[in-house]
Amino acid sequence: MSSSSRVVEIEVVVADGGARKAAEGEKQPDPVVNVYSAAAYGDLERLRRFVELDGGGASLAVPDGNGYHALQWAALNNYPHVALYIIEHGGDVNAEDNSQQTALHWAAVRGATATADVLLENGARLEAADVNGYRAVHVAVQYGQTTFLHHIVSKYGADFEALDNDGRSSLHWAAYKGNADTIRLLLFMDANQVALPYTGLL
Repeated sequence: MSSSSRVVEIEVVVADGGARKAAEGEKQPDPVVNVYSAAAYGDLERLRRFVELDGGGASLAVPDGNGYHALQWAALNNYPHVALYIIEHGGDVNAEDNSQQTALHWAAVRGATATADVLLENGARLEAADVNGYRAVHVAVQYGQTTFLHHIVSKYGADFEALDNDGRSSLHWAAYKGNADTIRLLLFMDANQVALPYTGLL
């Protein structure tokens, strides 16, 4: 990675909706306190209440204190119904966080194909790049989401040959991460192997 590259860590919310078993007698605080946590936990009913309270969804277009949007949280945890509600009530499908990642980038982290369909069918930019030049194809490969990669390439025509800001392709990332399934998929799709001798990842 170049010295200008930043590693951005995305908080991952557990897939069971955040349910945790409290120690006997210990009451756990409610994790759903605003539109962001409601989106992250897939709680559409409470999300609706928060939106009604703020008078029509203005909060869905505004990032949280860390610069993340409610739609990103819904995408990360694969809640397509929540993502659609957010889009229909003022959330920008192409809103970017501080590192210029969109909800589609976050969907790629967890392989959230159902939510990616909602995003792309509602105008998400398929080739949006973050500050490092990472597109959804790069993020999918970095996290080993081979099915997601195949889905956005075959259904939407995502450019799997696209290079990031340091000249790395999806095939570079798959080789670096050691993901044999992704390498096989990219080679099957005839990924450019000539450009492979990139040594900056080592």
